Amino acid sequence: MNNNIIVPNDFSPLAEKAIQQAVVIALKNKSSITLLHVIHDKSHTRPEAEALLRAQAEAIAREKGLTCYFKLRVGNLFEEIHYVTCEKEYNLMVVGAHRMKGIKQMLFGANILKLVEKSSTKVLVLQEASPLLNSFKRIVLPVSSHESFQLVLEDVCDFASIFDSEVMLYSINKPGFEWPNQLLLNIELATKCFESEGIKMTRVKEDATVYAMGYAWQTMKYANSCGADAICMMSMPSSEYYYFAHADKEALLMNEYHIPILCLGGGVNVD
Repeated sequence: MNNNIIVPNDFSPLAEKAIQQAVVIALKNKSSITLLHVIHDKSHTRPEAEALLRAQAEAIAREKGLTCYFKLRVGNLFEEIHYVTCEKEYNLMVVGAHRMKGIKQMLFGANILKLVEKSSTKVLVLQEASPLLNSFKRIVLPVSSHESFQLVLEDVCDFASIFDSEVMLYSINKPGFEWPNQLLLNIELATKCFESEGIKMTRVKEDATVYAMGYAWQTMKYANSCGADAICMMSMPSSEYYYFAHADKEALLMNEYHIPILCLGGGVNVD
Protein backbone atom coordinates (compact mmCIF):
# COMPACT_ATOMS: atom_id res chain seq x y z
CA MET A 1 0.00 0.00 0.00
CA ASN A 2 1.30 3.43 -0.90
CA ASN A 3 2.09 6.02 1.75
CA ASN A 4 -0.65 8.36 0.58
CA ILE A 5 -3.42 10.25 2.41
CA ILE A 6 -6.72 10.90 0.66
CA VAL A 7 -8.97 13.85 1.56
CA PRO A 8 -12.53 14.16 0.21
CA ASN A 9 -12.89 17.82 -0.70
CA ASP A 10 -16.12 19.75 -1.34
CA PHE A 11 -14.30 23.12 -1.09
CA SER A 12 -16.02 23.92 2.22
CA PRO A 13 -14.24 25.37 5.30
CA LEU A 14 -14.52 21.94 6.95
CA ALA A 15 -12.84 20.30 3.97
CA GLU A 16 -10.07 22.88 4.25
CA LYS A 17 -9.61 21.89 7.91
CA ALA A 18 -9.36 18.23 6.88
CA ILE A 19 -6.74 19.16 4.30
CA GLN A 20 -4.72 21.11 6.89
CA GLN A 21 -4.85 18.14 9.28
CA ALA A 22 -3.78 15.80 6.49
CA VAL A 23 -0.84 18.09 5.75
CA VAL A 24 0.33 17.87 9.37
CA ILE A 25 0.22 14.07 9.26
CA ALA A 26 1.84 13.91 5.83
CA LEU A 27 4.74 16.11 6.93
CA LYS A 28 5.30 13.94 9.98
CA ASN A 29 5.03 10.67 8.05
CA LYS A 30 6.58 11.79 4.75
CA SER A 31 3.32 10.98 2.95
CA SER A 32 1.80 12.33 -0.22
CA ILE A 33 -1.75 13.70 -0.35
CA THR A 34 -4.58 13.21 -2.82
CA LEU A 35 -7.50 15.65 -2.92
CA LEU A 36 -10.73 14.03 -4.13
CA HIS A 37 -13.74 15.95 -5.39
CA VAL A 38 -16.92 14.20 -6.50
CA ILE A 39 -18.96 16.07 -9.10
CA HIS A 40 -22.71 15.69 -8.90
CA ASP A 41 -25.67 17.50 -10.43
CA LYS A 42 -25.48 20.52 -8.10
CA SER A 43 -21.74 20.85 -7.67
CA HIS A 44 -19.09 22.73 -9.62
CA THR A 45 -18.60 22.03 -13.30
CA ARG A 46 -15.62 19.86 -14.22
CA PRO A 47 -13.48 22.83 -15.39
CA GLU A 48 -14.31 24.79 -12.21
CA ALA A 49 -13.57 21.85 -9.92
CA GLU A 50 -10.37 20.96 -11.73
CA ALA A 51 -9.11 24.54 -11.52
CA LEU A 52 -9.83 24.70 -7.79
CA LEU A 53 -8.23 21.34 -7.07
CA ARG A 54 -5.15 22.14 -9.16
CA ALA A 55 -4.68 25.45 -7.33
CA GLN A 56 -4.97 23.75 -3.94
CA ALA A 57 -2.59 20.95 -4.88
CA GLU A 58 -0.01 23.35 -6.28
CA ALA A 59 -0.24 25.54 -3.17
CA ILE A 60 0.37 22.53 -0.89
CA ALA A 61 3.35 21.43 -2.98
CA ARG A 62 4.81 24.93 -3.08
CA GLU A 63 4.22 25.93 0.54
CA LYS A 64 4.67 22.58 2.32
CA GLY A 65 7.02 20.71 0.02
CA LEU A 66 4.63 17.76 -0.22
CA THR A 67 3.63 15.78 -3.26
CA CYS A 68 -0.06 16.51 -3.77
CA TYR A 69 -2.30 14.88 -6.36
CA PHE A 70 -5.95 15.43 -7.13
CA LYS A 71 -8.77 13.30 -8.50
CA LEU A 72 -12.15 14.15 -9.98
CA ARG A 73 -14.99 11.64 -9.98
CA VAL A 74 -18.62 11.96 -11.08
CA GLY A 75 -21.56 10.40 -9.25
CA ASN A 76 -22.73 9.66 -5.73
CA LEU A 77 -20.38 11.07 -3.09
CA PHE A 78 -20.34 8.03 -0.81
CA GLU A 79 -20.11 5.47 -3.60
CA GLU A 80 -17.29 7.27 -5.36
CA ILE A 81 -15.24 7.71 -2.19
CA HIS A 82 -15.69 4.00 -1.53
CA TYR A 83 -14.62 3.08 -5.07
CA VAL A 84 -11.52 5.24 -4.86
CA THR A 85 -10.37 3.89 -1.49
CA CYS A 86 -10.85 0.34 -2.75
CA GLU A 87 -7.97 1.01 -5.15
CA LYS A 88 -5.63 0.32 -2.20
CA GLU A 89 -3.50 3.38 -2.95
CA TYR A 90 -4.04 5.01 0.45
CA ASN A 91 -3.21 4.27 4.08
CA LEU A 92 -5.37 7.02 5.61
CA MET A 93 -8.42 9.12 4.79
CA VAL A 94 -9.03 12.43 6.57
CA VAL A 95 -12.61 13.65 6.28
CA GLY A 96 -14.84 16.29 7.84
CA ALA A 97 -18.29 15.45 9.23
CA HIS A 98 -20.94 18.18 9.38
CA ARG A 99 -23.46 18.31 12.22
CA MET A 100 -26.20 20.04 10.24
CA LYS A 101 -28.24 18.58 7.42
CA GLY A 102 -28.79 20.28 4.11
CA ILE A 103 -25.18 21.16 3.30
CA LYS A 104 -24.06 20.37 -0.24
CA GLN A 105 -22.10 17.09 -0.51
CA MET A 106 -22.41 16.82 3.26
CA LEU A 107 -21.17 13.99 5.45
CA PHE A 108 -23.02 13.56 8.71
CA GLY A 109 -24.12 11.02 11.34
CA ALA A 110 -25.36 7.80 9.74
CA ASN A 111 -23.89 8.72 6.37
CA ILE A 112 -20.36 9.13 7.64
CA LEU A 113 -20.76 5.82 9.49
CA LYS A 114 -21.72 4.08 6.25
CA LEU A 115 -18.68 5.62 4.63
CA VAL A 116 -16.17 4.48 7.26
CA GLU A 117 -17.70 0.99 7.46
CA LYS A 118 -16.97 0.50 3.77
CA SER A 119 -13.60 2.21 3.67
CA SER A 120 -10.69 -0.19 3.21
CA THR A 121 -8.32 2.21 4.95
CA LYS A 122 -8.10 4.03 8.28
CA VAL A 123 -10.33 7.11 8.48
CA LEU A 124 -9.76 10.15 10.70
CA VAL A 125 -13.06 12.01 11.14
CA LEU A 126 -13.09 15.70 12.16
CA GLN A 127 -15.92 18.08 13.03
CA GLU A 128 -16.14 21.82 12.41
CA ALA A 129 -15.08 22.52 16.00
CA SER A 130 -12.36 19.85 16.16
CA PRO A 131 -8.93 21.30 16.90
CA LEU A 132 -6.19 21.30 14.28
CA LEU A 133 -3.63 19.07 15.96
CA ASN A 134 0.13 19.17 15.49
CA SER A 135 0.46 15.88 17.34
CA PHE A 136 -1.69 13.03 18.62
CA LYS A 137 -0.11 12.57 22.03
CA ARG A 138 -2.84 10.47 23.60
CA ILE A 139 -5.23 8.05 21.86
CA VAL A 140 -8.09 6.22 23.60
CA LEU A 141 -8.61 2.66 22.36
CA PRO A 142 -11.69 0.89 23.78
CA VAL A 143 -11.12 -2.86 24.06
CA SER A 144 -13.32 -5.11 21.96
CA SER A 145 -14.37 -8.74 21.77
CA HIS A 146 -14.04 -8.79 17.98
CA GLU A 147 -12.04 -11.74 16.72
CA SER A 148 -10.62 -9.32 14.15
CA PHE A 149 -9.22 -6.99 16.83
CA GLN A 150 -5.68 -7.79 15.62
CA LEU A 151 -6.37 -5.76 12.47
CA VAL A 152 -7.31 -2.77 14.60
CA LEU A 153 -4.16 -3.12 16.71
CA GLU A 154 -1.99 -3.07 13.60
CA ASP A 155 -3.66 0.15 12.43
CA VAL A 156 -3.35 1.76 15.86
CA CYS A 157 0.35 0.89 16.00
CA ASP A 158 0.90 2.40 12.55
CA PHE A 159 -0.78 5.66 13.52
CA ALA A 160 0.66 5.88 17.04
CA SER A 161 4.21 5.31 15.78
CA ILE A 162 3.99 8.45 13.63
CA PHE A 163 3.47 10.71 16.66
CA ASP A 164 4.98 8.58 19.44
CA SER A 165 1.48 8.49 20.92
CA GLU A 166 0.42 6.99 24.22
CA VAL A 167 -2.46 4.54 23.79
CA MET A 168 -5.03 4.37 26.59
CA LEU A 169 -6.41 0.80 26.45
CA TYR A 170 -9.83 1.47 27.92
CA SER A 171 -12.63 -0.68 29.29
CA ILE A 172 -15.79 -0.18 31.35
CA ASN A 173 -17.02 -2.61 34.01
CA LYS A 174 -20.80 -2.87 34.01
CA PRO A 175 -22.66 -4.55 36.92
CA GLY A 176 -23.68 -8.07 36.00
CA PHE A 177 -21.68 -8.06 32.76
CA GLU A 178 -19.32 -11.01 32.40
CA TRP A 179 -16.46 -10.32 30.04
CA PRO A 180 -16.27 -12.76 27.09
CA ASN A 181 -13.11 -14.85 26.81
CA GLN A 182 -12.33 -13.17 23.49
CA LEU A 183 -12.33 -9.77 25.21
CA LEU A 184 -9.80 -10.99 27.76
CA LEU A 185 -7.68 -12.49 25.01
CA ASN A 186 -7.77 -9.20 23.10
CA ILE A 187 -6.57 -7.27 26.14
CA GLU A 188 -3.63 -9.63 26.42
CA LEU A 189 -3.03 -9.43 22.68
CA ALA A 190 -3.06 -5.63 22.75
CA THR A 191 -0.63 -5.48 25.66
CA LYS A 192 1.84 -7.77 23.89
CA CYS A 193 1.40 -5.98 20.56
CA PHE A 194 2.10 -2.51 21.92
CA GLU A 195 5.01 -3.80 23.98
CA SER A 196 6.63 -5.47 20.97
CA GLU A 197 6.12 -2.39 18.79
CA GLY A 198 7.46 0.01 21.41
CA ILE A 199 4.13 1.85 21.71
CA LYS A 200 3.45 3.47 25.08
CA MET A 201 0.30 1.99 26.62
CA THR A 202 -1.68 2.71 29.78
CA ARG A 203 -4.37 0.26 30.87
CA VAL A 204 -7.50 2.09 32.08
CA LYS A 205 -10.43 0.30 33.77
CA GLU A 206 -13.47 2.26 34.93
CA ASP A 207 -16.67 1.21 36.64
CA ALA A 208 -19.81 2.28 34.82
CA THR A 209 -20.92 5.76 35.85
CA VAL A 210 -22.97 6.64 32.78
CA TYR A 211 -26.02 4.43 32.59
CA ALA A 212 -26.79 3.90 28.93
CA MET A 213 -27.28 0.90 26.67
CA GLY A 214 -23.91 1.42 25.02
CA TYR A 215 -20.44 2.55 25.97
CA ALA A 216 -19.88 5.65 23.84
CA TRP A 217 -20.96 8.33 26.32
CA GLN A 218 -18.68 7.26 29.15
CA THR A 219 -15.84 6.67 26.69
CA MET A 220 -16.22 10.20 25.35
CA LYS A 221 -16.36 11.60 28.87
CA TYR A 222 -13.16 9.79 29.81
CA ALA A 223 -11.38 10.84 26.62
CA ASN A 224 -12.25 14.46 27.30
CA SER A 225 -11.12 14.26 30.92
CA CYS A 226 -7.73 12.76 30.03
CA GLY A 227 -7.08 15.24 27.22
CA ALA A 228 -7.18 12.64 24.45
CA ASP A 229 -6.40 13.82 20.94
CA ALA A 230 -8.37 10.98 19.31
CA ILE A 231 -10.69 8.10 20.11
CA CYS A 232 -10.44 4.85 18.18
CA MET A 233 -13.64 3.33 16.86
CA MET A 234 -14.06 -0.10 15.33
CA SER A 235 -15.96 0.69 12.17
CA MET A 236 -16.35 -2.87 10.89
CA PRO A 237 -19.99 -3.94 10.56
CA SER A 238 -21.26 -7.14 12.12
CA SER A 239 -24.60 -8.75 12.90
CA GLU A 240 -23.02 -10.33 16.00
CA TYR A 241 -21.93 -8.64 19.24
CA TYR A 242 -19.65 -5.65 18.79
CA TYR A 243 -18.37 -3.07 21.22
CA PHE A 244 -20.17 -0.03 19.84
CA ALA A 245 -23.71 -0.31 18.49
CA HIS A 246 -24.58 1.92 15.54
CA ALA A 247 -26.13 4.57 17.77
CA ASP A 248 -22.95 4.58 19.84
CA LYS A 249 -20.83 4.93 16.73
CA GLU A 250 -22.86 7.86 15.44
CA ALA A 251 -22.57 9.50 18.87
CA LEU A 252 -18.81 9.10 18.76
CA LEU A 253 -18.50 10.51 15.26
CA MET A 254 -20.48 13.62 16.25
CA ASN A 255 -19.30 13.75 19.88
CA GLU A 256 -19.98 16.91 21.87
CA TYR A 257 -16.30 17.32 22.76
CA HIS A 258 -15.34 17.46 19.07
CA ILE A 259 -12.59 14.89 19.60
CA PRO A 260 -11.34 13.44 16.29
CA ILE A 261 -12.35 9.81 15.76
CA LEU A 262 -9.91 7.32 14.25
CA CYS A 263 -12.04 4.67 12.52
CA LEU A 264 -10.41 1.27 12.07
CA GLY A 265 -11.34 -2.02 10.48
CA GLY A 266 -13.81 -0.74 7.89
CA GLY A 267 -14.40 -2.76 4.74
CA VAL A 268 -14.12 -6.03 6.67
CA ASN A 269 -17.36 -7.90 7.30
CA VAL A 270 -17.03 -10.14 10.35
CA ASP A 271 -20.47 -11.76 10.25
